[in-house]
Amino acid sequence: MIKKNKKGFTLIEIIIVVIIIGVLAAVALPKLSNQVSVSKAAEAYGILGSLMHKIMECYTASEDITKCDTTAQLSGFQFPTSGAFVYTYVAGASATSALGTASLGGSTADVITFTINVTNGSVNKLKGGIFANLKQ
Repeated sequence: MIKKNKKGFTLIEIIIVVIIIGVLAAVALPKLSNQVSVSKAAEAYGILGSLMHKIMECYTASEDITKCDTTAQLSGFQFPTSGAFVYTYVAGASATSALGTASLGGSTADVITFTINVTNGSVNKLKGGIFANLKQ
């Protein structure tokens, strides 16, 4: 009797492997998506945090928020020109506050906003859209 050498995989084995890979992908993709949002938010927090420090330096030196109205007045601070976010800065919205905003791709929904009260140094952080549920 001649023995045949079995080589390769059966169809059942291949189907089981494909199902296992599918289940692993279904579990991993949502976590990966959340990590992408977390990394984008970290970029915005870093840049807005730098902006808030420059605002406080400017306000401490002049004690007048109107002298800190533009990023040009913030001793060399400049928003990055590349990246996922569109950054805006509004100073003097009131006599005591300034507002820095990062919006993802210019979207009005996916935003991170820092509002700083220059008289007491408090910072209010607001998140919206895909960033709303992220832990800081």
